[in-house]
Amino acid sequence: MTDARWSTFKSILTGGASELGQRDLLRRVVDEILKLRSHGDLGLEVLPAEVEVHIGVAEGSVQVLERFVQHPAFDKEVGAMLLNRLVRLQEDQLPVRHYVIGPAERTSVEVKERPARPFLLRLQGGDRDGIVIPLPAARRDFLLGRGQWHGDDQLVANDVVVAEGERAVSRRAARLHRSGAFFELEAVDQREALSVLRPDGERLRPYLSASGRVPVHAGDVIEFTDGARRVLSLQLQQEGD
Repeated sequence: MTDARWSTFKSILTGGASELGQRDLLRRVVDEILKLRSHGDLGLEVLPAEVEVHIGVAEGSVQVLERFVQHPAFDKEVGAMLLNRLVRLQEDQLPVRHYVIGPAERTSVEVKERPARPFLLRLQGGDRDGIVIPLPAARRDFLLGRGQWHGDDQLVANDVVVAEGERAVSRRAARLHRSGAFFELEAVDQREALSVLRPDGERLRPYLSASGRVPVHAGDVIEFTDGARRVLSLQLQQEGD
């Protein structure tokens, strides 16, 4: 996050009246999450599988703050600070963080444990239409593509077989990376024929993004095309939706 953008962000958080900075907000989020820690086997500290982080902010600034907090960089920083505070904790033991931004008289942070709901991908179209593929919580990365193997060398298997015989879908189509309460999609051989469609109609192409990845939230649709038309799609959902 650039200094200029953070200056605007700080003004939103504080109304320009106090010195709450980026590190202060991150620290408060981390401190509240750590209040939920308990002790497991051998005295190791453990955290809940999922938490809900409620951040209150002055009314009228909710949507702007929401865009900042929902940016992948914010949650990655929270994860890094948690690992720094709990040095014996592994990255895959961190809780999934869900952020809820709402109006308040002053900036506030509250964290509650949230019952874990597994993610899944629902296939629409193609030769595997209707198939539902669970995404195990313990896994951080998923390989997507056509057929069993992620490439012609047959050395690495696809975790998500998007299609069996649809030639418009590459064997090494894409990779899905878990990032807190959402995922990030990376285009591999599918390149520009892969996009993420938001419920509001916004379309993002990971291959054309600066980082090579775009966030994917529950309700978003991952579309595979032949360069001109949609061939099939995957909708990211949570169990119970």
